[in-house]
Amino acid sequence: TRRSSDLTIAILVTLLLPFLASVRKRAQRVICIANLRSLHVAAQEYIQDNNQWPQIRVNSSTDTTGTVYAQKWIAALAPYQIQAKTWICPTVENLRGNPDYTAVGKERIDYYGMPFDDKPLTPHQWPRSPWFFETNDVHGNGQLIIFTDGSVAELKSLIPAGPHLLSSP
Repeated sequence: TRRSSDLTIAILVTLLLPFLASVRKRAQRVICIANLRSLHVAAQEYIQDNNQWPQIRVNSSTDTTGTVYAQKWIAALAPYQIQAKTWICPTVENLRGNPDYTAVGKERIDYYGMPFDDKPLTPHQWPRSPWFFETNDVHGNGQLIIFTDGSVAELKSLIPAGPHLLSSP
């Protein structure tokens, strides 16, 4: 009957909601990793074209919102087909309620580039040197980091387990 089928549908929806939330969370993490890989490729191309890493520094005394820093990074990698959307973690976007991060003066980035000097080989010196790291821990195991070799790891997976130097006896 109609009432029993409505009840069956309600039960199925209730059972599926946690599964669908889990799938969405994993999909957002995959997109985040894809964003980091796109930034990595664009940075490689930038280095090849300019013989150096983009010379963009954080200036917290004058750029209190990080907008200027974001604008500079977006502009530096834009010629390599990197859109403003690539700089945004979908999980952070979902948590913030989808504000307009592309409006002039409201630009933001969810991945920060490491500061390297102007020597062309410095960003390539160590295979496990971080290139970009996620600014927020929203995937559950620390910020995502992409390294020189293109591999991606979560910050907490890089910290050895066991007693830490700062823990009290």
